Amino acid sequence: MELIDFKQKFKKPICLSLGYFDSVHNGHKLLLSKCVESEYLPAVFTFKNNPQSQISGMSKQCYTFEERLRIFEDLGLQLVVSGIFDKQFMKMSGIEFLNTLTNNLNIKKVVFGTDYSCGFGAEYKEKEVAQYFENKNIKVEIVDLLMTNNGKIASRDIRELLRNGEIEKVNTLLPYSYFMLGVVEKGRNVGGSVLGYPTANIPYPHDKVEMKAGVYKTYIYFDNKKYLGLTNVGAHPTFDDYNFNLESFVLDFDGDLYGKSIKVEFVQYLRGVFKFENSTQLKEQIDSDVKRILAGK
Repeated sequence: MELIDFKQKFKKPICLSLGYFDSVHNGHKLLLSKCVESEYLPAVFTFKNNPQSQISGMSKQCYTFEERLRIFEDLGLQLVVSGIFDKQFMKMSGIEFLNTLTNNLNIKKVVFGTDYSCGFGAEYKEKEVAQYFENKNIKVEIVDLLMTNNGKIASRDIRELLRNGEIEKVNTLLPYSYFMLGVVEKGRNVGGSVLGYPTANIPYPHDKVEMKAGVYKTYIYFDNKKYLGLTNVGAHPTFDDYNFNLESFVLDFDGDLYGKSIKVEFVQYLRGVFKFENSTQLKEQIDSDVKRILAGK
């Protein structure tokens, strides 16, 4: 998969998906699949940052840019065209933005949703965007929004579900279980030596929406292998450590994960984070948590 800036030249004929794709939810997957199934090189436009950081000051995303790249590749996209939504970009008119795309890219077809808009103040909406490309003899496919019983699937609702710890609901709205990527850092060295489970600690991305603090059933991926895990999201009050990060206990693994790139996939919210009187009580609780996830409950 190739990655270019939206102001770079790219000569191969492409089908371009237009959007932001913060959560890359099932509605986004439907839209992106139209490009993957086209006769042209499947491509997607997205922002490296969160546009709301400039519009409303809200900078938290469902997925980081690097995580979205992973999903795009898994979905079959072969080109990612990216931009940074800053004050300069925000002032671009709809015609300026679309001209930049068509002047630099060999676009043969575009795909976007009925709620797509671009340009300062969202001046270009579905009708104007479609007319622009049709005038340039570029094929246009507009995809209806994917609906659930609660209405359209929206990234803002997924962010709220994550804050509430409703990870199982989140995963019904996504093509893949919700996950985080990170490089394992040195921890407090109490996982294997004190609690009896090797741990993988990764920092919580600063630009990612904070999930509800608690203990989750997870799967840990590294070195092309999958392990069952138990992940603490948030602080570690038993050890007076109040840094908000991810500490994963990796089952059926014995080794050093320091410096490895891992993927933590969230499956089930189990319980909140508590301050235990000592490490012995914490170990008893973790043993109970492990038995629970092994039993599939």
